[in-house]
Amino acid sequence: MSPGTAAPGVPVRTDAELRGVDVTAALGRGLVDAPDGPDRQRLFTSAAIAAALAAEDLHVGPYPLGFLARYVRTAGLAMALKLPEPLIRPEQAELVRDWMRAAESAAPGSRRDDVFARWLDMVAALLTARRKARLASIRLRFSR
Repeated sequence: MSPGTAAPGVPVRTDAELRGVDVTAALGRGLVDAPDGPDRQRLFTSAAIAAALAAEDLHVGPYPLGFLARYVRTAGLAMALKLPEPLIRPEQAELVRDWMRAAESAAPGSRRDDVFARWLDMVAALLTARRKARLASIRLRFSR
């Protein structure tokens, strides 16, 4: 497969297109959907990518999101919402607070908290992958 192509039946979407995904709406629907339902699939695919792009725009690294995911798993989403600074910079904190409020509006319970924490881990993994790909691209350019 060459860059810019996907497996048959898999749509290719640009970063610009994915930035248009409503992450908070996807969280509200995806957290209550069945594990193999279409809203859950969108939550862990296009919405996670859109969230990673938004986080990247605000210079959020993967480690803080992974840490927040572990906190949600341990203390629960309700306690995470009470954190005075879930991330260090105010605009970063507001971004994740929006996500947490959207998750909170979904059906309550530890299952919701676990799925939300797994989603945060996915966003962190996407940030890591994008960072590594960017570094590899830079190395390749300068190695010629």
